[in-house]
Amino acid sequence: MIFLILFFIFSCGLYFLFFSSGNLVDWQLKLYLKLGLLKIENCRKDAIQPNSLDVHLGNHYAIQLNDGSFEEIINNEFVLKPGDFVLAMTQEYFYFGPTLHGVLQGKSSWARVGLYVESAGLFDSGFEGVAVIELTNQGKAPLLLKSGQPIAQMIFQRNLPVWKSYKQKGHYQGQRTATQTWMKNVIEKAKQKVILEKELISS
Repeated sequence: MIFLILFFIFSCGLYFLFFSSGNLVDWQLKLYLKLGLLKIENCRKDAIQPNSLDVHLGNHYAIQLNDGSFEEIINNEFVLKPGDFVLAMTQEYFYFGPTLHGVLQGKSSWARVGLYVESAGLFDSGFEGVAVIELTNQGKAPLLLKSGQPIAQMIFQRNLPVWKSYKQKGHYQGQRTATQTWMKNVIEKAKQKVILEKELISS
């Protein structure tokens, strides 16, 4: 009887630790990293928060210009002006297994000075690469961004093993820079619109 009780407790523990849905809390995240169930290059131990992991700003940016195209720069500091939109990257490089996915969210301290952070959706099971984040200054003052600053927070969610992972069909697998959209035709349409507007004004 005692054996059955111990087995039940052990089974429940394994289920809640590795198989139940929900996000990883601090001690689970440390355990997953130690066991190799989650791999993150450039991961800082002091970045682990109660329910998330702080991610840090890299030095590669893709700045959107008025015609919709992007200019890429590498710099340890960047001034984001009000209304500007830029693609940035994290210093962390993630390896998601088949039973984990990630959700990136902004940090409240940045939000309170007008910085809007968008991660463009989930980091699917099987994804490998840096996290590319979209930054918009919605405030009224320029913001100074520095490489190494905590810029957002990654939340890790457990899930059942996926049938087809991001490795098999992902457009941004293995990215190491602030990679631009694969939908090039969208940018081309924006360019053509700007050209037509200039022609109408000049005529």
